[in-house]
Amino acid sequence: MAHKAAVLVAALLHWFVTYEGSSSNAGLAGASIVPVGDPNVAVGKISSQSSTYEEKGTSEKAIDGSLANSYAHGDCTLTNKEFEPWWMVDLTSAFQVSAVVITNRGDCCESRIKGAEILIGDLPQKGGAMNPRCATINSLGLGETMTFSCGGMQGQYVTVTIPGRNEFLSLCEVQVLAQPWLHIVHDGGRSPVRDSETDLGLQGRVLSFHNQSKSSFVIISPMQPLNLMEFTLCMRVAVEDLGERKVILFSYHSQNDELRIFREGKGRFSLYMGGRNVMFALPDLSTLGSHICVTWASKLGLTAFWMNGQRSIRKVHNVGHILQSGGTAMLGQDQGVQSMSEQEERRFVGEITDLYMWDYVLKLKDVQNVFQARQFPRGNIFDWKMLSYKITGSVKVLPKD
Repeated sequence: MAHKAAVLVAALLHWFVTYEGSSSNAGLAGASIVPVGDPNVAVGKISSQSSTYEEKGTSEKAIDGSLANSYAHGDCTLTNKEFEPWWMVDLTSAFQVSAVVITNRGDCCESRIKGAEILIGDLPQKGGAMNPRCATINSLGLGETMTFSCGGMQGQYVTVTIPGRNEFLSLCEVQVLAQPWLHIVHDGGRSPVRDSETDLGLQGRVLSFHNQSKSSFVIISPMQPLNLMEFTLCMRVAVEDLGERKVILFSYHSQNDELRIFREGKGRFSLYMGGRNVMFALPDLSTLGSHICVTWASKLGLTAFWMNGQRSIRKVHNVGHILQSGGTAMLGQDQGVQSMSEQEERRFVGEITDLYMWDYVLKLKDVQNVFQARQFPRGNIFDWKMLSYKITGSVKVLPKD
């Protein structure tokens, strides 16, 4: 009874701090006041973690709706001691997260959580490690509950992870204060209208990436799975002078495979697929715009880059490979690296438009027609005119003209 009473008192105090704006919260680094009315959407959802130390430390203990904080009494999660442990909740659909509230273990080891990161996004791979960061937990006392503002970040997955070291991860409650995500889309540049979480089609528009931040990227949904033995991928790109910086142009990543296209440096481009890389020398990207296509066919491995309708020399790459389905396609961010410094270095800044992808190699005349915006076959993997996409962060949709 005494334990339950203590839990009830803690819950009441937490409610007062979080929703009533008590001044006792003012000195907590990372803590914030959350608007009244944002519900905790994590309770009862789907949770997972990198490992489980023993049966009483399972992942769902962090989303049972209780602020009880004794691992010994079975109130908390616990992973093995391992490199970069993680815990994740799948909210089952996209939400706009105002804050995440963490309750630390109260019977032991309060310092273990120091340096943990809260991540929010739409990528479940690797426990959500590729998703944007909401906050870093600098410290939490024994049994302490702290609120971390996430400023309306959008995503389906919320992760708590300890980067860069071997550690146990224990969480007694993770509250995700959020509302279902409805983003603003622009009806041909006219008045903004409300739509569902995806918007169909970008004809006559460009995606503008002018904020080089981890939280800015666009997920694009294919019209059929990327289970491919050949493909053609085309896009228009405009950038300022990049110097020798390596920049991601297109990123596809699954648990078993990946396809990435890079501007490696001034006049150097590469296709990375199935763990192998092939490099091409091409005219560099321009602030006036460049049209790029990449073609590949598994049977002979013939691969080529096309710049403004002109084909490079062909090279042999990944003969017999089959690109695996089940991944996520993204613009603006490289999913293939976990290091934050590498992500920052490779982030795309500029404009992207007219992205198309086919599950076969286009003929010469068709590639030139795509470049010149004449009549060409409809993209059956991605088609800019009917693209289903989802924006995270400060990416803007702008009219071409």
